[in-house]
Amino acid sequence: MADLKIVRHIKDGAERWNAWREKALPEEIDLQKVDLSGLKLSGVNLSQANLSKANFSRADLSNANLTGANLSGAVFPNANLKGADLRGAILAQANISQANVQDVNLAGTDLRSLELRGINLGSANLSGADLRGVNLSGENFKKINLSGANLSGAYLQNTDFSGANLSNANLSNAKMSRAKLRGTLLTRANLCGALLDFADISMAGCLMANFSEAILNKAVLNKANLGSAIFSGAQLVGAELCDAFLEDAFLSMANLTKANLSHADFSRTYLYKAILAQANCIETKFRHAELKEVDLSMAILKQANFAVADLQNSYLGGADLSGANLMGANLQNANFANANLTDVIVESTIWEGANLQGVIGFLLQQK
Repeated sequence: MADLKIVRHIKDGAERWNAWREKALPEEIDLQKVDLSGLKLSGVNLSQANLSKANFSRADLSNANLTGANLSGAVFPNANLKGADLRGAILAQANISQANVQDVNLAGTDLRSLELRGINLGSANLSGADLRGVNLSGENFKKINLSGANLSGAYLQNTDFSGANLSNANLSNAKMSRAKLRGTLLTRANLCGALLDFADISMAGCLMANFSEAILNKAVLNKANLGSAIFSGAQLVGAELCDAFLEDAFLSMANLTKANLSHADFSRTYLYKAILAQANCIETKFRHAELKEVDLSMAILKQANFAVADLQNSYLGGADLSGANLMGANLQNANFANANLTDVIVESTIWEGANLQGVIGFLLQQK
């Protein structure tokens, strides 16, 4: 039960409470089940206090220090928590659904049992927060700091993370179909096995992010920075990657069937055994890329740049390579059956064992 002497001090207001606490240095602050409704406690220091099942109805806790406090079961109807610091607080079964929690600091806090649906967090700090398995589908998390947060297995369908910071976040196996990640920072984020079909990741910063085995069918990644990102085994069927930057990325065994990769930069990208069948690769850069055993059948590769790329044993049957740059490319044992090679640039190109049966616009003696 709450200590009545301590209760009297807290009801004197934030300024007197803070002065008393600093002077008295109480070993324990027990305010369990205390009724603090309507109190003006802006800037109050309640760090490490036991406030379980406390009533903060209509209380002003703006900019309050609640770090490490036990707030389990506490209720905050119409309370003002704007700018409050709740780092490391215990929030099990706490109810903040009707409180003003804009710009709160919840860094490193376990939020798995906290109801965050329908809450306006403003520019809150949730960096390092534990949100494993939570359901935040359809919620608004624009511009929120979730760097290093653990959202593995979370339900984030239609969630808006536009402009948010998800760098170093764990989003492995998260359900993110149709999520809005436009302009989101995903540097070094772990999206391994995440479901991102129809997601909008355009103009996002995904440098060194891990999308291995992720489902990105019909996802939009136009103009995204995906340099050194990992897409090994990812499904990108029908995805949009126009003008995307993928230099030094890993896409081994990724499925990019019918994807739009026009004007994208795949320079030095590792695409071993990837599938790009019927992909749109107009003016796409594949300079120095690893394309061994890649399926480029029926792909549109007009004016694509394959300079010094390795296309050994790749399949380009029926592909349109008109105007493509194949200077210095290794095409050993590649299959170009019925491909369009009109006006290709072939200086120093290696053709040994290549299948040129039925090609259009290319003379065998040129090889």
